[in-house]
Amino acid sequence: MQQFKKILPAILLAPVMLAQSRAVFADHGSLGFGIGTAAPVITQTAVSLPDGMWAGGIVTNFTSFDSASDAELLSLKNNAVDDAHGDVHSIGTYLQPSVFAAYGVTDDLTLGLRVPYILRSNIRSPDEPEDEGSPVDHVTKMGDANGFGDVRFFGQYRFFHTDDNLNHVALLFSLKTPTGRTSVKDNQGNFFEAHHQPGSGSWDPSMGLAFTRTMGAFSLDTSGLYTVATKGAQNTNLGDSFEYNIALSYAFGAPVRNAFFASSNNAPWTAILELNGEWRDKQETGGLSDPNSGGNTVYISPGVRFSGGKHWNTALSFGAPIVKDFNGYQTPPDYRIVYRLVAAF
Repeated sequence: MQQFKKILPAILLAPVMLAQSRAVFADHGSLGFGIGTAAPVITQTAVSLPDGMWAGGIVTNFTSFDSASDAELLSLKNNAVDDAHGDVHSIGTYLQPSVFAAYGVTDDLTLGLRVPYILRSNIRSPDEPEDEGSPVDHVTKMGDANGFGDVRFFGQYRFFHTDDNLNHVALLFSLKTPTGRTSVKDNQGNFFEAHHQPGSGSWDPSMGLAFTRTMGAFSLDTSGLYTVATKGAQNTNLGDSFEYNIALSYAFGAPVRNAFFASSNNAPWTAILELNGEWRDKQETGGLSDPNSGGNTVYISPGVRFSGGKHWNTALSFGAPIVKDFNGYQTPPDYRIVYRLVAAF
């Protein structure tokens, strides 16, 4: 218990402190790799799968963006301080459905994988001038960039839990592999830039922590996950990232809320309120930093989960951005919807 009291404050304070960071392409979607077998929709729980249990399902992230008009894109291009700042684009929507599977190797160790499909719509960018010194006068509709994304292998090791199983702390780790498509072309027959491609072409390891505490009908979860980006397609490094989350959940009609696969779970409906943040470093291509990349985004995300007994549950979350602190110009998000369907057996 003394060890738990020492660990708890650090885990709870880490997301709050890092949320203040001032330094994600705005049109990239990161949802960690939580399997959704406990209350939160996005925040990763520290509850691991029991020994020998499988879990699988789908998770879908849809983000709508506040797209810039053609006039705004042209103004940004023509009035930029240099060519790098004038290399801007706009995007309409981002959709990422994924399938995943996980297995409880032991009561404390869970391993799994997730396979995403990426759909970016209505990508637009101001054209380069035809003659040197002439103004840019039109915007190119580059089209959609769709394809399979990078497969992520992940794991969770619960290294601490109390005897009553109401408090859990887990180590999170994963590896994103260069398996996604990196050769999608736009309407003009040119390759989309690396940050618009469905795959990154890079090996990106991640590591973090998760904490869960159940308190009668309430439960508190918090997680942080740092990803190291390496050089991938088009000689581009998309930038390190840090995801930080905290969630408070309330189970209607339940004296105790354990994991959804637990026999003690007797409340079908759970209300959830989350804060979900992501910081990303600037992108570098050929050693040159992109001034229109990197920054910090925080969503407030109310949601609801329905559990159909201990074998399946489904959840829906609606996120509104409350912090949009980007470097340069990036299409700001308008809202985000996340849906999960999970089966455990």
